[in-house]
Amino acid sequence: MLETEQMTATPAYPQILSESQIRVTPAAGAKFRELLSEAGEPNLAIRVFVSGGGCGGMTYGMTFTSEEHTRHDSVVHGEGYEIRVDAVTLNYLKGSEIDFRANGAQSSFVFNNVFQSVGGSGTCGACGASGGGCH
Repeated sequence: MLETEQMTATPAYPQILSESQIRVTPAAGAKFRELLSEAGEPNLAIRVFVSGGGCGGMTYGMTFTSEEHTRHDSVVHGEGYEIRVDAVTLNYLKGSEIDFRANGAQSSFVFNNVFQSVGGSGTCGACGASGGGCH
């Protein structure tokens, strides 16, 4: 392979994620549908991201997005919702489960089986650092 070909070659990312790659519980799916319905915008999706720092190590967050997914995104299609995950985040979320837990006024999305070796807390928005629609 020529040097220029190596520099421009793009690794293949899975475009559609299976349940074995990222599982969404029925409670989380219902909350995603509710949030998207309340937002009232057509073609709206949920972007999941990971960022460093915070009180529990890696922080997992979510935000709404109306932008088209990129060639580096993978997508989880659910009934009434779509989740987009970039390639870096996917490395931290492979094999994980996204759940939603409501406990009175304390409700949040929870990421189970996350990449714990890098200090992932497995919660979204627990300390308010992640922002972006996790509650």
